[in-house]
Amino acid sequence: MGQKNSEVLKSEELLREYSSARAKWAKQAIEDDEFRNGMQWTKQQVDTLRSRAQEPLVVNVLHPAVEQAKAMLTSNHPRFQSTGREDSDVKTGKVFSDLMAWVWDYSNGNNELKTIIDDYYVKGMGCMMVYYDPNDDFGKGEIKLKAIDPLNVYIDPSSQSTILEDASHVIVSKIHSETQLIAQFPEYEEIIKTATESVVAPSESSTREALNDQMVTQSELQSFRTSSKDERYLEVIERYTKIKVPHYRTYDPHANAEKILTEETYEEYKEQPAFIVNSAGGTQIVTKPELVGEHMSIYKEHGAVFHQMQNPMNGESYIMSGIEHPEAIPQSTVQLELKTIGELIEEEEIVSNEITIDRVKQCVSVGGEMLYQTVMPVSNYPIVTFMNRHNRNPYPVSDIRLVKGLQEYINKIRSLMIAHASSSTNTKLLVPRGSINKAQLETEWSRAGTGVLEFDPELGQPVSMAPMPLPNELYKNEADARADVERILGLYSIMQGDSSQMPNTYKGTIAIDEYGQRRIKSKRDDIEFGLNIIAKIVVEMIQATYTSHKVLRLLQPNSKAREVGINVPLY
Repeated sequence: MGQKNSEVLKSEELLREYSSARAKWAKQAIEDDEFRNGMQWTKQQVDTLRSRAQEPLVVNVLHPAVEQAKAMLTSNHPRFQSTGREDSDVKTGKVFSDLMAWVWDYSNGNNELKTIIDDYYVKGMGCMMVYYDPNDDFGKGEIKLKAIDPLNVYIDPSSQSTILEDASHVIVSKIHSETQLIAQFPEYEEIIKTATESVVAPSESSTREALNDQMVTQSELQSFRTSSKDERYLEVIERYTKIKVPHYRTYDPHANAEKILTEETYEEYKEQPAFIVNSAGGTQIVTKPELVGEHMSIYKEHGAVFHQMQNPMNGESYIMSGIEHPEAIPQSTVQLELKTIGELIEEEEIVSNEITIDRVKQCVSVGGEMLYQTVMPVSNYPIVTFMNRHNRNPYPVSDIRLVKGLQEYINKIRSLMIAHASSSTNTKLLVPRGSINKAQLETEWSRAGTGVLEFDPELGQPVSMAPMPLPNELYKNEADARADVERILGLYSIMQGDSSQMPNTYKGTIAIDEYGQRRIKSKRDDIEFGLNIIAKIVVEMIQATYTSHKVLRLLQPNSKAREVGINVPLY
């Protein structure tokens, strides 16, 4: 129990440390997400504009740019291909390709990838998790993928790798309701009920005004959790730590097989039977399981020594136990010596070396209580990050942050244009004091069509005042700001179907569109690199998860359906 408490304490201390280090980045990520969703004016700016009878308009250039980037990066769905290093691995490589395609489709990978790319552009980092669901497929277990909110991921601040391979710890913290946790982990119901309810600190209040009642941050949800009396909310902390685990590498030259075994499986492997077969043709060591099974049945039926006899009636041969018979087939005597793999290792017939390999330890705690801990059969963290503008720290900069100033500039210019148009349609009229009723003047002047106003000519003539026209340079400034946003993001208007920027020829349009996509190919390389890391993690989990007979039915619209079976018994 003390060990469990120390692990929980370590998780909570690391969470506080990592949360403090990334506070500035988290605040920026939330603000960037709000900004993309139309919350682009501060409350002070909104109050000032409305006091002048002006409406704070949002000309959102960023949202369509992000959607265009998502459309371009997900136009072709990811396909995974595994190629064998040699001819004997071709079939195995094909099986792994099919299994990766199955895991991706079963987890709705295309939809999860769109969420990751959205976080990649807006928050600076997208995150995908590979996990094992033991209850899926009727208890056989299934490997799944899912996108997680990068604001729930806390990374070692000293990490400099884009895929966290040098991070000491990675923590995922999220608030769950007690009912949800019990439904997900019914075997830990007693622990969940004794867990301490989390006191969630309020999130950073938004610095922008939601003109259309957008709900982007978690502040509203946290206030609901605080006021809820019918449900308890608990904080679940998942800590992933890289550790060194002793393993054994064995090479059997007789079966041409190499194995990487844990301490438990190594002991089981040493107990497996093997045979030394002595015959006229020489001595042979048999370690292949299927051949060992055949020799074991003969050994049990006929003993350690036997020879072959020939039936004089039909010429068929048969096995006879004991020493060689005078009528036995010459040089047909076989002597079997039963061994174990452990004895062959001691005799150096099988090579065995003790090694240490990287593994990931997972500690899951809820409300100050240890839920469970396990060592995952992977060498990389099951959380893969897709970082945008990486500065050798786990706090990347998003594209939205680079163009926020230009977006605010566009909004202010458009607001000035609308205010000028409103002033132009409502001409100001200067009249001598006391010559006319001011309330009647405002009422009649605001009406459309012909208006009749009476005034006293002895008190002076009315003077009409119109605002000065806006310079054309102001309209050009807004167009230039839009072009700057497109240039920084690498998503030009012609790529979104803007016909005003297209050349007169078809080939010229295709060429410019191709040139424009060169910038986003760098982003695509980042995404594909992360997907390759995910595939490596999935392959490691496949080898440890899919150990029973399992049939996967893969539907391929571009070819005939194919059924793939794994772990199918051969004998």
